[in-house]
Amino acid sequence: MTVKSKDKKTAVATPPVQPLIQGRVDAVLGGGFSLAVAIIVIIGGALSESKTDWALGFVMAWLFTDLLINSPHFIASYRILYSNKKNIAKHPFVTVAIPILGLSLLAYVCYWGPLNISTEATSAVQADNPLQAAPANIPQPYVMMVLTLLAPVLLGWHYTGQSWGTTACFAYLAGFRMNPSQRKLIRFGFLALFAYHLTWACAAMKIMEQLFPQQRAGEFMISALMSACRVLVLASFFAGLLGFFQLAKEHQRRIPAAVWLPWVATYSWYVMVDVYPQSFFLLQIFHALQYLMFPARVEMNEHRQAQTGTSIWSGMGKHMLLYYGVLVVVGYLAFEWASLLEWTDLTNQSGTMVLLGAATVMYINIHHYFIDAVIWKIREPEVRESLFGHLEPH
Repeated sequence: MTVKSKDKKTAVATPPVQPLIQGRVDAVLGGGFSLAVAIIVIIGGALSESKTDWALGFVMAWLFTDLLINSPHFIASYRILYSNKKNIAKHPFVTVAIPILGLSLLAYVCYWGPLNISTEATSAVQADNPLQAAPANIPQPYVMMVLTLLAPVLLGWHYTGQSWGTTACFAYLAGFRMNPSQRKLIRFGFLALFAYHLTWACAAMKIMEQLFPQQRAGEFMISALMSACRVLVLASFFAGLLGFFQLAKEHQRRIPAAVWLPWVATYSWYVMVDVYPQSFFLLQIFHALQYLMFPARVEMNEHRQAQTGTSIWSGMGKHMLLYYGVLVVVGYLAFEWASLLEWTDLTNQSGTMVLLGAATVMYINIHHYFIDAVIWKIREPEVRESLFGHLEPH
């Protein structure tokens, strides 16, 4: 009788599923859309590699994914960090010290570039006009080489950490509470994917081949490491399935798609990259699309009392359209300022401007990692209120 009473009480006390944005939107942006695209890329490539390469090139060149998705997600984090003046006093390293270091890096590149970039390299840049990253024929200062090695570590931890946070967030919104065992089983997958990310980056940058060039030792070592990571990722996938099964069994109800989609979608991102390395830019876009839900909800919560309505023509709708428009414009200026200076012919140092553009991208990416480490601390009441303030108490 006690067990039945307990079961009945649990069923009655089961909290309703509450959305971050809206049920279907959460599922689509959290992982549904990226999962579908990743599967299409993988299957399409198996049928016709040339058509897949063409499609990826079309997406990169004509759909403005960096302008409309990737850049805004960086600027959204700046909006949250600096809109709260308390953050400056609470986190001086992130709000003050790192920006000063970033400006110092750009100033150093301005000094270093004209002294070290040859006329031949500058001519090659003017002919190719590569504005997103420094080409191989453009030398880089030592500090940028070091940051290039650091970036994959921070990037991989950021990508997989965000997907884990999204999974945990939607589980919380759906009323699921993971015990330590379930948490370890599910999070193991994101840690395995992080290990794969680092190994893939080493392979892409040919680090092992440079460290161990004798008799192709480095090539064989990185191949063995990649194989080991693939086995680890596969094992972690089944561990995660077990974790979700235990979670559903404990709560005696089905787990909503919004909860498990970020988890399974992240696997699809890295399978896609493993099959088609040239699709890595899509992983960046998927990450940014998933991320944008959270600052959007913070913005909506901060203005929910002053603005009403849900349509795009309502007070809230107009505010969010303006908010997104500002993110796009500021993001474009932040990432393309060096290119704009070159186009306006304010300097004839093309090689230096390419380095400045690459250094800007590098700085913003690294700073973004540290910003997220302080603005999404859910254990802080102020952060919980900003993100979950729209939820009805239960």
